[in-house]
Amino acid sequence: GVIVDILDENRVLLDGPTTGVAREVYPLKRLYLTGLKVSILRGARTKTLRKALENNDISEKWEKTSKAKKQAIKMKRSSLNDYDRFVVSNLKRRRAFELRRKAK
Repeated sequence: GVIVDILDENRVLLDGPTTGVAREVYPLKRLYLTGLKVSILRGARTKTLRKALENNDISEKWEKTSKAKKQAIKMKRSSLNDYDRFVVSNLKRRRAFELRRKAK
């Protein structure tokens, strides 16, 4: 989502036309701010915001951030079934064993 307007010191107006985030008032405490910026006017309409996001390739820039990568990993891990979690656990144990053996 993109901050469209600052309402007061604790709340902002958030909109995310390309990410599925509905236009809503959101508390600042629950936001993760990035360095990505879009040049829009205060209180810009959703259509204007969508054009600005597409022109600046913000979604591609977002995918390169560490937060987006961590979020993708978290989503992938949450979608694993029981057997997949078992396989990951065994691979982690095997990797740790190999690292300990090389350290000696």
